[in-house]
Amino acid sequence: MSFLNPALVAGTLLFAVPLVIHLLNRQRHKKRPWAAMEFLLRAWQKQRNRLRNENLLLLLLRCLVPILLALAIARPVLQGAAGLFGDGGTVHHVVVIDGSYSMGYREDGSSSSFDRARTMVGKLLDRFEQNQDRSDKVTMVLGGVRPRFLVRGDLDLASARNQWLAMQKPEDGAGELADSLRQVLTALEEGNDPDVRVYVFTDLQARSLGKALQAPDEKPSAELTDTARDVVEQLKKRQGTQVHWIDTGPFARTRQGGIADNVQVTELRVQQPAAVLRTPVDVVVTLKNRGQAAVDSEITLEIDGGEPMRKVVNVPAGAEGEADFQVVFRENGRHRLRATLPADGLVADDERFLCLEVRDRIRVLLVDGEAGSDPLQSHAFVWRMLDPDPTSLPMFAVDVVDLVALLGGQCTPKDYDVVVLADVERLNERATTAVLDALRAGRGLFVAFGERADVASYNLHLHAAGEGPMPFRLLGKQGGPLGSAVARNLTIEAREHPLLREFAEESWREILQAVPIARWHGVAADSLGKTATVLARLTDADRTPVLVANDFGEGKAVFLQSPIASMYRAERWNLLHELNVALPFLFGTAQWLALPALDPFQAQVGAELTCSLPARPENVEVQRPERDGRAKAPLGEEPVALAGDRFRMPSLNDTTFAGFYLFDMVLDRPAGKEALALPFAVNVDPDEGDLRYAPHEQARTALGIDVVLDNLPAIAESADDPDRSELGSTFLLMTLLFVLAEAALARYVSVRRN
Repeated sequence: MSFLNPALVAGTLLFAVPLVIHLLNRQRHKKRPWAAMEFLLRAWQKQRNRLRNENLLLLLLRCLVPILLALAIARPVLQGAAGLFGDGGTVHHVVVIDGSYSMGYREDGSSSSFDRARTMVGKLLDRFEQNQDRSDKVTMVLGGVRPRFLVRGDLDLASARNQWLAMQKPEDGAGELADSLRQVLTALEEGNDPDVRVYVFTDLQARSLGKALQAPDEKPSAELTDTARDVVEQLKKRQGTQVHWIDTGPFARTRQGGIADNVQVTELRVQQPAAVLRTPVDVVVTLKNRGQAAVDSEITLEIDGGEPMRKVVNVPAGAEGEADFQVVFRENGRHRLRATLPADGLVADDERFLCLEVRDRIRVLLVDGEAGSDPLQSHAFVWRMLDPDPTSLPMFAVDVVDLVALLGGQCTPKDYDVVVLADVERLNERATTAVLDALRAGRGLFVAFGERADVASYNLHLHAAGEGPMPFRLLGKQGGPLGSAVARNLTIEAREHPLLREFAEESWREILQAVPIARWHGVAADSLGKTATVLARLTDADRTPVLVANDFGEGKAVFLQSPIASMYRAERWNLLHELNVALPFLFGTAQWLALPALDPFQAQVGAELTCSLPARPENVEVQRPERDGRAKAPLGEEPVALAGDRFRMPSLNDTTFAGFYLFDMVLDRPAGKEALALPFAVNVDPDEGDLRYAPHEQARTALGIDVVLDNLPAIAESADDPDRSELGSTFLLMTLLFVLAEAALARYVSVRRN
């Protein structure tokens, strides 16, 4: 038993007042001899026992009245036995702990929200252990990267205590508590326990409440189903289930919510689509100030753990700032970039990680459909703009082959970053397999259909009834010779697409859209696949897609229906060869295609880490980041064979902390064993760093609960806690009854004595 006003328990000592009065009344009577009273003495002696009992009963009632009144004012709470341990039966205690990284926020060096939640859970376990006759069960759920049952319906507190000891800090995940509560509800429905207590420990950050906080009063809709409020309502409908929402955040004591200051690194990127050896690369670090005052933040950039570079950026309140570092890489391969800020109250989002692949050059394989003609009229003449001087250090290296080399297997497309089929007549099975293997390996494919293109061959090999990389059925040539037919123009559909990054300014877009297109290949109506991205269309009646991008495997493919030809060809289909159009177009296209469709080496906390490899990996071990704290460990999963003689590396799903995950392995190549180290960059979700905390009243309304506590239910200060058994009103009623009983007895005794 505990008291809401323990200081007033001392009022029970007032029971001594009627006792003292009783004793004083006994002392003030003095014996006086009086002969007339002798005849009454015998009568009084007969009634002495009855009078003594009546007086003692009155004394007892008068002593109990102040005791009961003091206890009523002190407001005792009988929750240690009734609230926590039920009515003697089995009680299932479900402890849900918000493990998102905002719970790690520390204000001025104080304990974090997670530390406070952990302390309360420890006290809760202490109470369970102190009950010698306990028969309750414990479930512990950590709502971090994904909800995890640390303990599930266990009668042995030792496992719960061990998990509590191991749970030292929150994970770097982010999300709503609704996911954890849904899993709790499912587990409770399966167990069907009659008496359940659910304790939710959270910092009451706005994001943890999700859609329930955004629209608590709206009528449920498809977008708002299964919010935290919905799950709480389902829990409350269960017979014998009570839900306690406990705020452990920085504004728990004030109960009014608020905003905590936080400066975070939200992005780390390179300006160029692809990084090339000995070519300057712009590394951009983006900051966001989520506080209410401007700050000067020092940003540190480290590359492969080397000498750090620093810059100071002033970031206004609620705004973003950027720091630009220019870097030149002297070695190719994968490099680890880390941007950090001085540690503040929330350290999880004070750093950002990037794995950057640096190439010696972007290697382009050009299969030239005009390779046997005049060199000035070949497609190589146009693509050589990317590699004008082999003795210099350009970004590109263009190798030119003819159709025979491709069809005969004399070249290996997957050894290049980009494969270009420039007005190539046709494909065969060998060439198709080589091109598809390159796409599966993350390479890029650029196909320009021209005068020579065999429509049936491309539809058979690249469209493949919708299963290939070409997301449409190609039709025959349309339009007429340049200058003798009505020319059309381009209309850009995807203005922000990275392939068109060199046309970012409106003036450059206008130049591109003004280029006349006289001839092109049509696209069958309604054949365009759902995964295709139309970058540009023609202004013809059919609005023909003339530039289309599509992902295939790990690579990307781009299809141009009207090819860029040499300026020396009289039969050009368009004027895309103009230098101010062709150079930025080819430059942007080749850089974008050189990157895989999805970079597996950049991931968010909680994501699966894996990639495809050119040979079978052996002895795969992973070194987790420093924030994780675990030692290097092997992966027991076996690699999976993929198409194109590739293998899927054993995956790692346990990415609960941000940082670099380094995979060491040996590749079993035909030439022998080859050691390989692959770093993966895992980052937090910056939105979790928005430290806005809901007021208790708003959260209570949003969740549909009676009260939001700031401590364990047994010592809560709120009178509205439905889980406690407060006895104040009971003692007050007993006081009234004893006062009435004392008055009635006193009246009865007085009448008898008179």
